[in-house]
Amino acid sequence: METKVNSSIFLASIDRYTSEQKINELYEEYKNKVYRLALSYVKDTYLAEDLAHEILVKCYLKRDKFHGDCSFHSWMNRVAINHCLDFLRKGYRHRDLLQEDLEIFHDEALTTPESEVLSNSERAELRCKLRQLPSKYEEVIILYYYKDMSLKEIELQLNIKLSTVKTRLFRAKKMLKEMF
Repeated sequence: METKVNSSIFLASIDRYTSEQKINELYEEYKNKVYRLALSYVKDTYLAEDLAHEILVKCYLKRDKFHGDCSFHSWMNRVAINHCLDFLRKGYRHRDLLQEDLEIFHDEALTTPESEVLSNSERAELRCKLRQLPSKYEEVIILYYYKDMSLKEIELQLNIKLSTVKTRLFRAKKMLKEMF
């Protein structure tokens, strides 16, 4: 009786001598599963493709951490879920999209004297509103948005807890929304 070799167990035991063709076959087998899982978290097809690739590479590089306590598929799903959650927690997705949007508006060919005056007045109004905030909130907004510091860097800079940084940032944004 011929038994079918479980590709999950085979994938877990890949070593550096395994042929590139076998690795590619397994990559193709798991690519769509991981992609669908990533897509369920990030809701963006291009981002999900990037995450799926990162996850599969991560699983390949960290395959020695798989001990066989569960199926390899379950382990890979857990790695994928954790990777997606880490990605979403970092907030880089929103920051990158915002940066791309801002670059479109700062194109030299698209600026007119009228748009520059409006832009300058909006920036001046924002600076005025920022000055009206309590200093602890103003400081966090400036560090995060103008100096592009991460929440962790702000935590270290101000010597306060990360949860405090997040709370201050949230409250500052809420106050600014109410002012406008």
